[in-house]
Amino acid sequence: MSNLETRIAQGRGDETADTVLRGGVVWDLVTDTMIPGDVAICGDTIVGIGAAYEGKRTVDVTDLTLVPGFIDTHLHIESSLVTPFEFDRCVTPLGVTTAICDPHEIANVIGPDGIRYFQEASRHTLMDIRVQLSSCVPSTEMETAGARIEAGDLVALMNHPSAIGLAEFMNYPGVILRDPAAMDKLRLFEGRHIDGHCPQLSGCDLNAYVAAGIRTEHEATTAIEALEKLQKGLRVLIREGSVSKDLHALQRHGKNGNIATGFVRGFGLRAGAIASTVCHDHHNIACVGVDYADMALAANRLSAIEGGFVVACDGKVLAELALPVAGLMSIAPFEEVRADLQDLRAAAISLGVTLKEPFLQLAFLALPVIPALKITDRGMVDVKRFELIG
Repeated sequence: MSNLETRIAQGRGDETADTVLRGGVVWDLVTDTMIPGDVAICGDTIVGIGAAYEGKRTVDVTDLTLVPGFIDTHLHIESSLVTPFEFDRCVTPLGVTTAICDPHEIANVIGPDGIRYFQEASRHTLMDIRVQLSSCVPSTEMETAGARIEAGDLVALMNHPSAIGLAEFMNYPGVILRDPAAMDKLRLFEGRHIDGHCPQLSGCDLNAYVAAGIRTEHEATTAIEALEKLQKGLRVLIREGSVSKDLHALQRHGKNGNIATGFVRGFGLRAGAIASTVCHDHHNIACVGVDYADMALAANRLSAIEGGFVVACDGKVLAELALPVAGLMSIAPFEEVRADLQDLRAAAISLGVTLKEPFLQLAFLALPVIPALKITDRGMVDVKRFELIG
């Protein structure tokens, strides 16, 4: 970092800038204006725009538009199905310079070591990966995760250079009803940044949630809901995401052997089965199908490939994608992962599936913190009442 006087001098043009970007136009996203002129850089800091500068190094950006790096304010990198290093390789060239991630997918499988994995990865990526500390592992007591994280587990992680604060607090009933474990985590991060997750919460319950010191919310789905949350002090993040047959949820973490069953419609499946270990947030096995033998084949194949996605029919595996990193991420390049996903979608369509992203839909059928009816290894969940119903 250059010193204060040097930055001022280079910004004024009294000293030659370390680097000058010449020939482009800066798009100011705050005022929505296009600003011609050079961009002067001192060390790692932009010190001037909209003027003529001399530089020790000049980069020709003629006819290019210069924009700030994009900050992705909430994501789970594991859901890209690749490691943070491969995510960095693919996404940084598209202009995403910072990703604020919550590694609760891998944390639900292997615990605090999953957070440490992302913290260590953040030291080696070109992208600035900021690692929020997972607040709800498991997300509720209505599922069986592979690990449990309490406030004491977060103490050693909270001052890592990549940390900002506490990740999305999905157990909103635990907050408003003052659950002791929830209080311990909120108290630990009191005065620091805490992300929220409170779909359809309103009135005094919302007041209570905000009073806990939670600052953001990304689950507002209507303008009325977003407005109330803004009025009560939350920063609402506007999200742009890509998200009657037998349905099984099977516990895969070696905890209890639970299997829950139910019926689901909307997949369009006419034969065979599809199965996945990407099953938010506990990441057990979710399997939907019309033939029990094919469902068993698909589920058992997931064990053989150490997690992932499988499509099976008539006793044969039609397509698969192995995700051996905690059953969530591939070690292959993104291009190979994408090709396998295309094969999986084609195989699912051949069985009658009408959904564009069947595995994404399957994963979210098991998430008991987004309304309204979900299934976990412990049974059917009424999310609005926050209780098991069968």
